[in-house]
Amino acid sequence: MSKQYVGKNIYKVDAQDKVTGKAQYSDDIYFDDMLYLKIKRAVHPHAYLCKLNIEKAKKLPGVVKIITAADVPHIKNFGLIIKDQPVLIGIGEKMRYMGDALAIVVAESKEIASKAVRLIETEVEKLEIVSNPLRAMEDDAPLIHKDGNVLSTHFLEKGDIKKGFSDADIIEDNVYKTTFIDQLPLQVEAGVAYYDKESENIKIWAATQWLHDTQADIAQSIGFPKDKIRVIQPVIGGAFGKKEDISVHIHLALAAIATKRPVKLSYSREESMIAQSKRHPFIIRIKTGVTEKGYLTACQVDVIGDTGAYASSGLAVVHKGMYHCTGPYNIDNVKGVARAVYTNNTYCGAMRGFGTTQLAFAYESQMDILAYKLGMNPVKFRLQNAYDIGSKTPNGQKLTRSVGVKKTIEEAAMMADWKRGIK
Repeated sequence: MSKQYVGKNIYKVDAQDKVTGKAQYSDDIYFDDMLYLKIKRAVHPHAYLCKLNIEKAKKLPGVVKIITAADVPHIKNFGLIIKDQPVLIGIGEKMRYMGDALAIVVAESKEIASKAVRLIETEVEKLEIVSNPLRAMEDDAPLIHKDGNVLSTHFLEKGDIKKGFSDADIIEDNVYKTTFIDQLPLQVEAGVAYYDKESENIKIWAATQWLHDTQADIAQSIGFPKDKIRVIQPVIGGAFGKKEDISVHIHLALAAIATKRPVKLSYSREESMIAQSKRHPFIIRIKTGVTEKGYLTACQVDVIGDTGAYASSGLAVVHKGMYHCTGPYNIDNVKGVARAVYTNNTYCGAMRGFGTTQLAFAYESQMDILAYKLGMNPVKFRLQNAYDIGSKTPNGQKLTRSVGVKKTIEEAAMMADWKRGIK
């Protein structure tokens, strides 16, 4: 297969449709008699909703319906791993970030729906905003979810960490921090839905990276059988992890059922930035030991991942990040702990690399610092410690094939015209 494809100019099957404009994205789909949705979102990152007045918005000409939590008491929470995200915040319930939905406005045009959203009035009981995961972990921090602010804790242990550091001649102990990053696909979240009264089926045209999981999550949330929900995949205008999470899907389904007309919801770029998942910011404390001859002996990490207001795939992302704490380098003695922590920030989920990108920043920074302290060429230092066939990862996986890290380092050094060379 590699000889057939790698290094060859391969025809991209959807290139012509995309270049000519023939490709149909979610926002390109229209039906006659279609209605338009806009979402009234949270007015404070951490607060109880005391009052929600929709009377002025309802009277606006062109407004067809406004759906609140009181209209759909049967609706269940949704979420990728843990069902902790509410579809709509009801009176007396807590908003946990600025993307939480308070009401779905259905109108004859986008402009009318947007105007109606601005007419909805709220009263809230504000709570302390917890934007730092370190604050969230303190004993007196307000609880974002009733079961606690630490969503998950995972541990890792390989070899004897005490022996590893006792064998080291140089120990480097540092803290690294990464920030939120938006995946920023060109196409924002958008979709269209239609409810067939005769078959009682819901058809939803909206992009997703988890087609069957999305179908199942919609079904359990609105109380429909899975076979009554059809999710039709338009062309995806980029995703990079962001479209693993539910976005427009459930709100579209509710509006289609309520109005019995085709409905459309398209986020603005601002709304997408506020409401949908980001790459996790990590706080990484990493302690690395090395001998004077340049061999790594120990690595200890403490990883804190800010998963934001809801879990999404945070449990897996933070866990996997810790499992990659040594990068592609042989270290016999490893110990780690990783925590995913709730805050009132926009929730975080999948983005390319799934936690490994954040850890790469930490362990590669350690490699450069250690090489400098050893007086070694950083390329040679990496090659000396890099994985080979037969190497074992921190979680005990033995590598039996496709271990090309040394060749990759050599090629990268050559392509970068590394002046000091490899030797």
